[in-house]
Amino acid sequence: MNIQIENGDPVVMIVSGQSDTLTAVDFEREIQKILASTFMNVVLDVGGLTYVSSAGLRLLLTLQKRLSAKGGTFVVKNVKADIMEIFNITGFSSILTIE
Repeated sequence: MNIQIENGDPVVMIVSGQSDTLTAVDFEREIQKILASTFMNVVLDVGGLTYVSSAGLRLLLTLQKRLSAKGGTFVVKNVKADIMEIFNITGFSSILTIE
């Protein structure tokens, strides 16, 4: 998984490749940096994401809940059909803001 961060308001995280158990550690590290900062709004661009495991879904839920708790926003954009199918099956499409 490749993760690119563009600081600003909102912070834009661009991810590509596979979000699985092995890459979740790096993804979580980047998420924790954002949550520890003063940034309140995050856009996650998943246009290059080819797979997301339960570990990756857990991190998306964590980001959603923590940003919401501090009054921020979290938007997922550029979701491909395969990833949207995973979001639909798991119910994440009703939890996340997807554009």
